[in-house]
Amino acid sequence: MIDDDEDEVENVNRKSLSAVPSWLMVGFVIGVVTMWLFRSLPPELQPELAPTPPAVAAVAAAEVVEPTTLARSSVALAEALFETYRDWVFWNEDKTQIALWNSEAMAFSDHFEVIRTLEGDYFRSISEFTRLPLPGYGPPSSPVLFTETLEQRYKREISLHPDALPKKKKPAPVELNSLPPPPSG
Repeated sequence: MIDDDEDEVENVNRKSLSAVPSWLMVGFVIGVVTMWLFRSLPPELQPELAPTPPAVAAVAAAEVVEPTTLARSSVALAEALFETYRDWVFWNEDKTQIALWNSEAMAFSDHFEVIRTLEGDYFRSISEFTRLPLPGYGPPSSPVLFTETLEQRYKREISLHPDALPKKKKPAPVELNSLPPPPSG
């Protein structure tokens, strides 16, 4: 029984094997050799890189911000503003989404999802809304942009404009063809 397994292994058709792994290895080896050659060149033969302009370097250095500090202050600001404007929120399944005004971007660009529980409200930063924004809703000059679901918007639109709904008509009765009389006989 062992001899049969060995015969199967020896009978593998080598032409059906893929050549892709060997080409990947050749490309990798060529890349390593190229990098090794450029590093071992004397400094006068190495290609020169364009110097970074000092203005760009100063701006890049000024923009370095500790990410954890930024996230904590944004969430703290979101909590404070949310508590102030809590009465304007549309909840759905104990969740809502808000955006805060960013004066640097001049837009409502800081998005948060708020989850309401018995213990309190939980905030998490999100990249974009999954609900519909309500521009112009809320108190005047509000730094918070509120959202609503599609179902909430539909219900609100119906309550504001009930006459805009199409009038329902009774469907016409269905007329059935009569069956032919049974054969006499």
